[in-house]
Amino acid sequence: MFWRRVNKITATEAMALREKSDVTFIDVRLPRHFAQSHIEGARNIHRKTVAEEMRSADRAHPVICYCYSGFSSKTACVNLERAGFQKVYNLKGGYPAWKRASKRTS
Repeated sequence: MFWRRVNKITATEAMALREKSDVTFIDVRLPRHFAQSHIEGARNIHRKTVAEEMRSADRAHPVICYCYSGFSSKTACVNLERAGFQKVYNLKGGYPAWKRASKRTS
């Protein structure tokens, strides 16, 4: 039941949303993984502190959280929703799905 509340978005949908709207990407992976590779423009924020670190952000602005598999980013999504963010999405398939989709569109 806890996980059903999280809106999922595919990498292709996230790319389309990014093209037509300003979207904030939150990478909740470890800093060393973020340093190796990440979605351009993404912020690296721990899943447990994401709501606190985003407290000054527009709560109506779309936010897409991702990690490697989708589990940690679900926690970040729930934390953002509890803080009042209205358009929060979990990237289905995580960063690997984004990389695969990026290769198909390039």
